[in-house]
This record gives sequence, structure tokens and C-alpha cells, in this order.
Amino acid sequence: MKVFTFYYNRFQNATTSKELKKNDIDHYVMLHNHEDYEKFKKFDTIQGKPIITNQSKGLAYQRNYALSMMQEGEWAAFMCDDFIKIKSYPLNVIQSNLEHLPVDTTNQKYFGFYSKSAKHVQEFSLKQMFKLFPFLIQKAESKKIHLIGFALHTNPLNLRNKFIYRGLADGRFWLIKKSNYQFDEKAQLIDDVAWTAENLIRHNNVLVLNWTIPYFGRYTAGGFGSTAERKAQRKKECQYLCMKYHPLVRLAKKANWDYGTHIKLFGSQNNINVSKRRNNL
Repeated sequence: MKVFTFYYNRFQNATTSKELKKNDIDHYVMLHNHEDYEKFKKFDTIQGKPIITNQSKGLAYQRNYALSMMQEGEWAAFMCDDFIKIKSYPLNVIQSNLEHLPVDTTNQKYFGFYSKSAKHVQEFSLKQMFKLFPFLIQKAESKKIHLIGFALHTNPLNLRNKFIYRGLADGRFWLIKKSNYQFDEKAQLIDDVAWTAENLIRHNNVLVLNWTIPYFGRYTAGGFGSTAERKAQRKKECQYLCMKYHPLVRLAKKANWDYGTHIKLFGSQNNINVSKRRNNL
């Protein structure tokens, strides 16, 4: 399986390539230009094979370049550049027939990723996590799914279901099956919402594993900018995606965020069908 990590601006503190190398995982490091490569090289943050794309600034451009290195029907892993760690239920539990947990507000601390009593929660290496991929890909293939994601946050109530099929596949860590479409290059900052929506209207479902959560340095300095630096572009992209995928994608309120800078997926079958028609699918 090809593994891609997307590097930009974190010259001194990019972590993903180092961690992949530590786990003996061959990978490509996607870079915009030779100048960036020299800066990363100076701080020894690249431990895989560098690929200089000469693409414009923006993650979707780099994602599409990675797709161009794949064959149709091939699966690959896409990772952001600021990997920290993984928390997960054990491999044998995830690979078992168990699909649901009896989580409610009275017992959620027991099931949560950070409960002191939750001895069933483990810290995974990347090598351990990659052992899950054949199982997940087989599950996805059985449902004609082309996009696999992992838990986005630690809310214990999300652990009720091992998988969800209509929610956001967070873009920090994906398994992607290449098809005949590409990333929308008008959505650079929230490309994961765009890619999830595109997969929903093309394949009806995505596969998100709630029982494994990879941690990355979300919205830290470096990368493609802080939250404040992204605000104007984010508003523009939110408006665009709401128009493109309505009613599947809509503006939503979020605490401490300006209205218009946050969108959500509303993945009912009717919303997917309407969005399909709007996009001539």
C-alpha cells in the first residue's frame, strides 16, 4: 500500500515521516517545491521518499498529485504531517463481530478513551494500526465504499457504534480507494468535508471507525495556518461547499467559531439523493 504524508511549513516540527520511519513503513513525503525540501532536509524531518510536486500552495493540489501516483482501484493511506499518537480498542475487539457498545451517560467514563478504569483502551503504534487496514478495506469493499476514516474526538457516546457510514471522515488520516474523480481544488482548507460529501454522493456511504482515534496537532502554528489566518478563506469555502452539496452540507453553529466558518454533513438518504441530482450523478 502506498502511504502519503503532506508536508508544508512545519520545517522543524513535522513528525509524521519520522514516526512512519520508526515503524518501518515506507512512504512518500509530498512537498510543494525544492525550497521547501531544503528547509525540511535541514531539520531532518523527512525520513521517507520526497516528492516535489511544484503545485500551488494548498492541500487539495497535493492530494490530487498523490492520486495521480495511484492506479484506479488502488488503496492508499493519506496522513497529515503532525502525527502525535493513537488510542484504540484492541485489534481483536475491532476485528470481532461486536458492532455496538452499551454506552450511555451513566457509564460513558468506563468506555471512554481516557478513563482510568478503561483497561480495554490501548495506545497503538502506527505499525499496529496498519495491521487493521486489510480488515477495514475488506469491510469497505463489501459495501462499495471508497473512503475510510477514524474517530475525530473523544466523546465516549460516539463509541456506541463501531462504525458510522454517513459522518465526516476526518482528513488527518484516511484510507482512499482511487476512482475516476479528484479533489475539488476550490476547497483547500476543508477538503475533508468536500471529499466526504463527494464520496457520499458517489458511493452512498463512507466508513468511519469510531474505536480508533489518531491524534494530530490540529490548527497549530505552521502547516497551512492558524484558525485566525484561515478565517476569510474558510468562510468562502464554506459558502461554496454549501452551494455545491446542498442540502447534504450546510452551515452550522459551533462554539467559539464565527458563524459562516463551520459546516456540517447532514447525511440522510434524501439529502444525499438531492445532492446527487444537483451534481448530475
